[in-house]
Amino acid sequence: MQHFRPWLALLVCLPFAASADDLRVSQLEQEVRRLERQVLALSRRIDELQRPSFTPGRGTSAPLASAAPASGDEWLDGAKWRRVKPGMAELDVIGLLGPPTSMREENGDRVLLYALEVGASGFLSGSVTLRDRVVSGVQTPVLR
Repeated sequence: MQHFRPWLALLVCLPFAASADDLRVSQLEQEVRRLERQVLALSRRIDELQRPSFTPGRGTSAPLASAAPASGDEWLDGAKWRRVKPGMAELDVIGLLGPPTSMREENGDRVLLYALEVGASGFLSGSVTLRDRVVSGVQTPVLR
């Protein structure tokens, strides 16, 4: 019986190790999403720089700055969140806020999640709940 005690201790520690792994996986997923947004923003910027624009009297010149943010962080604009209303179509929401950082299914609803890590211990997050691809609820971003 004495030699089974290390196994018992291992069984007791497994749930704690699993939750630590879950936290690390979640942090890594968030970092991947942040890096994907950064790559997308840099790709758009490269495309802008490679595309010549015409200025009368000057011929080809440097491209003009785009009016829309190219970083994938369109959802950080509070005015855009105020325009999201129940009954709005999913594609209209994505067109307004940009692509969500993640999505999940919850009780038959689709939830578009928008999140951004702020510092080492906080994050800004908001969500849009959809039923049958139509907005049924909005949680504007808050710092957590």
